[in-house]
Parts: sequence; C-alpha cells; structure tokens
Amino acid sequence: MRKDFLVTDPRPKTFLPGAALVWRRQRILWLIFAVNLLLAHFFTHPARERLGGILNHSLASSELVHGFNLSAFASLAANPEAPLTGLSSSYLFSALLFTIFMWFATGGILASYYSGQRLRAGDFFEACGHHFWRFVRLTIYLLIVLIPVVILCVIAGRIYQRIDAQSISPMPAVHFFEAAAAAILLLLITIRIWFDMAQVIAVADDEYRMHRVLRRGAVVLSHNFGSLLWLYFRLSLIAWIVFWLGLHIWMDHLRPESTVAVLLLSQFLIIFWLACRLWQRASECIWYRDYQRAVAAAVPAYEPPPVAPAITPPLEPEGPLPAPSA
Repeated sequence: MRKDFLVTDPRPKTFLPGAALVWRRQRILWLIFAVNLLLAHFFTHPARERLGGILNHSLASSELVHGFNLSAFASLAANPEAPLTGLSSSYLFSALLFTIFMWFATGGILASYYSGQRLRAGDFFEACGHHFWRFVRLTIYLLIVLIPVVILCVIAGRIYQRIDAQSISPMPAVHFFEAAAAAILLLLITIRIWFDMAQVIAVADDEYRMHRVLRRGAVVLSHNFGSLLWLYFRLSLIAWIVFWLGLHIWMDHLRPESTVAVLLLSQFLIIFWLACRLWQRASECIWYRDYQRAVAAAVPAYEPPPVAPAITPPLEPEGPLPAPSA
C-alpha cells in the first residue's frame, strides 16, 4: 500500500468549481443527452406507431389524453394489438445500449475533467477507448460487491416480516424498516463513492489493474469519508429536490393536453439529472487532483545525507627503514 494515500481529509473546494467545469465542458452533457434521446426515439417509435393505430380511432383515447384512467389503460394492455407487452424487453435493450455507451464515454469524461483542459474530439474518444475495458472489469467487480448487499436486503425483508407477524403494534416493524432502509442506502452510497473514486484513480494514474485501484480507492474513502460523502450527498439532494418539484408541477399544475409543456419539462428534468451526475464526476476529479497536491505537499522531499570526503590512508613502507648514516 502506498503511504501517500494515508493523508486525510484535505477538504478541497469542489462545489462551485465542479459546476463551472461542467459548464465549460457542456458539450459532454449535450452528447450524453443526444445519445439518450436518440435511443429513446429509436426504441419507442414502433410502440408509438402501434398505439396511435389503436387510439387514433378509439373514443377511449380521451380518457388517457385528458387524464389517466386505470380501467382504460388496463383494457389497452389487454388488447392483443397493443405493444405494451413487448415494451419491457425493448426498454431493457435500450438501457443496456446506454450503459455500454456510458462505459465507453466515462474514460473521456474523467480525462477531460481531471486534466482541466479542453480535449479535442480525437483525444476524447482515444481516452474513451483506452479505459473502456478497464471500466467493464470494474463493473464486474461492482456486481460481485453488490451480492452481499442483495443478501442483506433479503435477510432484512425476512426479519421485517417476522417482526410484523409477531408484534401486535405495526410500529416496531415500521421502525425496523426505516432503520434497515437507511443503513442499506448508506451502504449503497458508500459503494457508489468507492467505485467512482476507483474510476477517477484509474484515469488519473493510468492504472490498468482494477483490483489495485479498488484498494487505493478504499484507502482514500476510509480516510476521507466525511468529505467524499458530503460531496456526493449534497449534489444528489439537489437533483432529487429539483426532480420532485418537476413531478409536482407536472402532476398538479400542467393540464394533460399541454403536450408541449410536458415535453419541455420532462426533457429539462432529464438534462438537469444528467448535469448533476456530471457535476458529481467533475467534483470528484477536482477533489482527487487537489488531494494529490496535498499529498505531494505533505511528503517531505528526500535530502541525501552529506557524503564525507574520502581520506586516503598513508602508505606504509614495505621493508625496514634504512639506518641513518653516521
């Protein structure tokens, strides 16, 4: 283990510099949004065409256009010509393609944010390809790490059911559920920060052994947990607050027939969500860059000890000295 990773909590300022970095490199945001929009259009176009062929000639369409009627939606799903039964596989495939794209793009994104320089298109995509398979291997490690979390969720669910069955009052089960959900959420956030920092370290140090960057990321996280948790949590909180406000406006203040306003609001929420995630990544890169500078400043420079001049011993005579003459 490298000793320079034991420096703790440099507390660099990352909130506003991260936002400024995302703004200066906003072409990355528009690239991700364009790919997401293209995949959404490509995989939902057949469904829209088939739904339009059914609803455009049906009087029941008004119950879905001017509101949401559950019975009308159920009858639409029961229609053998409706495409709702095949949407799940289509959405899963589009989500898989977007995940692969993000595996590819993350290397270029982190290289651009960490360097602080505007990368040309060739350099950006070169960094994407350079780190692609490393991040794929890192995702495999992530899936392995999530297995104990899934087991923990199953155990917590069984304990909740047992408490709910044995207790007269429902409150003990509710309190246990709240405590278990908070603990598991904190654990998931910690794992997310750990692997985020592992990606940043892999790009910053150009390390191709993912087990090594995971070990370094764990050391950095363990000694700077409060700083990294606050970095991640406050940006996530901003994203969730804006997303909740957008849903509130959508459901309570927009008329169902206001399709243009709904479209603009939904796309704004998607763009803002992507921007907050890039804000997190930019802040992590700035944090680690300042962390490395703090490490370099904390480690004293090596000064070799002074070398004493070599002393040549006097030559000893090989034979007896000649007797002095009278």
